Amino acid sequence: MALIFVLFMISLVLCGILLNAFLLERYYIFRNEAVFIETSQKISEEYARNQNNIADFIDLIDRVEGINCIIVDRNGNVKYNSFPLKSDSDAGRLPSEIEQLVAQNESKLARTYVYSIIEKPNEQTPHLAFLLRMTGGELMILRKPLKGISESVSITNQFYVFAGLLIIFIGGLFTFVFSKKITRPIIEMSNVAEGISNLDFDKRVIHDSRDEIGNLGKSINKMSEKLRAGMNALQQDIQRRKQLVRNISHELKTPIGVIKGYAEGLRFGVADDKKMTKKYCLVIAEECNRMDNLVRELLSLSMLESGIVQLSTTHFNIGILIQQRAERLEMAIAEKGITLDLDLPTGLSLFADHELLERVIDNLITNAIHHAEGAKRIKVTAVGKGNGVLISVFNTGIPIPEEDLEGIWDVFYKVDKARSREYGGHGLGLSIVRSIAELHGGSAGVANVEGGVTFFIEIP
Repeated sequence: MALIFVLFMISLVLCGILLNAFLLERYYIFRNEAVFIETSQKISEEYARNQNNIADFIDLIDRVEGINCIIVDRNGNVKYNSFPLKSDSDAGRLPSEIEQLVAQNESKLARTYVYSIIEKPNEQTPHLAFLLRMTGGELMILRKPLKGISESVSITNQFYVFAGLLIIFIGGLFTFVFSKKITRPIIEMSNVAEGISNLDFDKRVIHDSRDEIGNLGKSINKMSEKLRAGMNALQQDIQRRKQLVRNISHELKTPIGVIKGYAEGLRFGVADDKKMTKKYCLVIAEECNRMDNLVRELLSLSMLESGIVQLSTTHFNIGILIQQRAERLEMAIAEKGITLDLDLPTGLSLFADHELLERVIDNLITNAIHHAEGAKRIKVTAVGKGNGVLISVFNTGIPIPEEDLEGIWDVFYKVDKARSREYGGHGLGLSIVRSIAELHGGSAGVANVEGGVTFFIEIP
């Protein structure tokens, strides 16, 4: 660490010296071009706005910014000059070096400005010169001395060497003294990390300082503890992922059935006008989008069960939602000759995840369709209960055996496997309903009632 630090500081000092020697003067010239452009714009604006005040204006710029300004008319006569002249004889003509620069760049001045370095005869200090043809044809000349950049570079480099040597000495000593103190806990952490890589989670970092090293040691200890717990959770996660794949397959069946029904309606001319055809096409498009969303949402459900993602809760009317989902399934209901009754309030609002509640309603009504017998009637009810909403779906049919009432919510649990094969169920829908209810802090239940079975969920 000490060697790297010393070499790094030496490199920085050398880079600073080289940059100053080769680029400082160029950079100074480059930066001043923008200054000249901005100053020329100010002078041009003032000259166009108030020509009577232009002499005082360019004198002020000369005093404040050190930029000498000369304005020459179309005939080459000096109209204004902020630089004090040596004699009256010099008042009407330009310096020879400026005249030469103007003569060499006449064609360029007709298009743009000229920015150059000029040297006065018998003078050592060069100047920056900026020439611009104004709107009225006058020539503006701005000059600024380089102010001994070479001497400044030399002094700066001397200071760089002195400061660099001092920093290298003090920094090298400091680094040498503290490198061992810094690397000792790092070596200890390296040994603990090596043990973790070999699935040995018993070692701990013993370093309780309050700096970054101490925080790193605490993080390694936490990582070791979490990895120990994660080894057990890994197997559960694998099973959860397998279950997720099955859930996706099950969830895609309902929208596919809806699409098929509406598509056959279009095929056989059930929608005999443009309005109905448009509605059928819209439902098909919506269900296609819903299938695409279901895949992503079920993946999100797996993360929600792990507490990784929060629910996307919004306020919505639960009666409207149930009505919309029932309309999506009306063809499947009609095919089995089932009567659907909706007992829904008009203004019952719920603060929950809209898309997950759609899935709950779909699964409960689809489950009722599969098991409706006898009078073949389904009734969906939503009522306010306390600080929440109670949604229940009743279907006429055979009661569920008491021994199966609790297990029916488990994944892949089927009361009648033969009947499940008949309608293609996989035993996932009710487990999804319960998971979504619990995600919202609610509950799901089932009860045998007179004439059939009622499934219900309560969402706070």
